[in-house]
Amino acid sequence: MNKQESELDVTPKEYLARAGLSPRSLDDALSSGKRIVAHIRDPKAGDIACTASLPEEIRMLRTEGGTPPLFVSYYTSDTPYEALAAQLRASLDRYGLPHRIEAIPSRGSWVANTGLKARFIERVWAETEGPICWLDADAAVLRPVGFLCENPFDFAIVRRGGWEDLSGFLYFGKSPAAEKLVQTWSQLCAANPHVWDQVLLSLAWFTVARHEPLASMWLNPGIFRFPRPKIRDLRDGLLYYPFDRKIRPFIDQKQASRELKAFVNASAKIRDELGSDDLSDTFKRAVAQYDFSSETGVETIFSRPLHAAGL
Repeated sequence: MNKQESELDVTPKEYLARAGLSPRSLDDALSSGKRIVAHIRDPKAGDIACTASLPEEIRMLRTEGGTPPLFVSYYTSDTPYEALAAQLRASLDRYGLPHRIEAIPSRGSWVANTGLKARFIERVWAETEGPICWLDADAAVLRPVGFLCENPFDFAIVRRGGWEDLSGFLYFGKSPAAEKLVQTWSQLCAANPHVWDQVLLSLAWFTVARHEPLASMWLNPGIFRFPRPKIRDLRDGLLYYPFDRKIRPFIDQKQASRELKAFVNASAKIRDELGSDDLSDTFKRAVAQYDFSSETGVETIFSRPLHAAGL
């Protein structure tokens, strides 16, 4: 752990400075009207945050580093995810990115299978000397991700709307804060198998940041290419990307889970799930405003009681 920290050439503030960005007080960042791209939490000294316009974000994503993280994923054997994982592996090989992709037996339902993600990441993180980056098995790398190479942040994720975390692409640095975050997330997923992993990751982040220093990088949803007509790719390539009006995607998110969920759930007992749409406005606001003034837990973050969902 300390080995990786000592090898880093830059701090989060210096990393942002490379793109001409600098953190400021949290209050100033929240009132600026710009998207917050990084949050550096210190419960004792106070929070700071960094905002950026879209061209500034694009410049930050062009940051070139050195050693990439280990890219990790798993797929459920004897399901269509196996072929998709082979495509992910091929895309990582294309750009010379180190990876570890494992097969696991299905647990009978989509939520149960995704709930294994945190435990898998916790295990691989502990077994790896440097940072790791999780990619869903139905994703593929579209171009080099230099902004992750020797990235000094504890954590990076696509956060949408200020509160909604998308767990298809996750970066965990090799730091005590990242370790605490991974462990907390894994424990929450083990205790709440019918709650979406990305919801529990938001709660884990909130819980850890409430008490301990944590440097987080909020990636723009534009790094993803979601399923869409090819004509839109052509249009964006001609009219938007060359002029920094849109982010050229780094990750192809095929969102195969939407089609394959029924396949995986075929033999599962039907039970209610709790996902992002079930989160309460109070919790969403606390996350978006970085308001750590109140304790919270699984029993308090949803807009309906757990027992009402059959859990």
